[in-house]
Amino acid sequence: MNNVRELMARLGPSTVKFDTGRGGTPDLTNQDIAAALGMVPAGLGRELLEACWWPDGAALRRHRLRDAVIALVTPELRRQQRKLADARTDLGLAEVCMGWTGSVTAEQRAERDRAAHRLGQVKAQCWPISTLESLPTLASAVIGEMSTREGCTKCHGRGTSQTGKGPEVCPSCSGSGLGAISDRRRAAALGRDESTYRERWRGVYEWLLARMLDAEQGAAAHMGRALTGSTEDRQCSPATS
Repeated sequence: MNNVRELMARLGPSTVKFDTGRGGTPDLTNQDIAAALGMVPAGLGRELLEACWWPDGAALRRHRLRDAVIALVTPELRRQQRKLADARTDLGLAEVCMGWTGSVTAEQRAERDRAAHRLGQVKAQCWPISTLESLPTLASAVIGEMSTREGCTKCHGRGTSQTGKGPEVCPSCSGSGLGAISDRRRAAALGRDESTYRERWRGVYEWLLARMLDAEQGAAAHMGRALTGSTEDRQCSPATS
């Protein structure tokens, strides 16, 4: 069966007739493809599947993609803010203890230094303050990469490579089947310079990309199973005159 992503392109406006049978074997019709898409569970994966491969359809429901992306990042943003608040509180408590009795011990200084170090680490791991306002640009850049990214040249897009022990996860693409993209290209998609991207935005971009890829691939697999069932049903149906 063709890649479901390629089949979805048939749902757009076209003057070419794709659903003509060949050699007595029932081909998938556009109605089959649309029906299979309708069987994909609602959520981020389905919205990404449409946004990447059927943009005309996705344009009718942009708010669903917006809501799905916001629902994806909100728990992580809240987790980061809670962790940051805890680290700041720990540092504040350590500083209060230092001045409680007027004399400062080496142990108190060490605890204050440890708390300050932890706070610095947490800050470095947190996304930029402007992440929410930049979310539309981030999501657009990630979707653009997903819809145009070429396959891994090492495994030819399969995500696995053959070894003497059998198929193993491709070390070049880590099993994604996708080719590498430079930081410079991603920075340009965000309208940032490369150094700023690496310092501040790479973490959130790669986090978002990994989860959106996973959601889209899950939706594509679900649609593929639905299409396979549709083809089998048509092949088993008695021929009509």
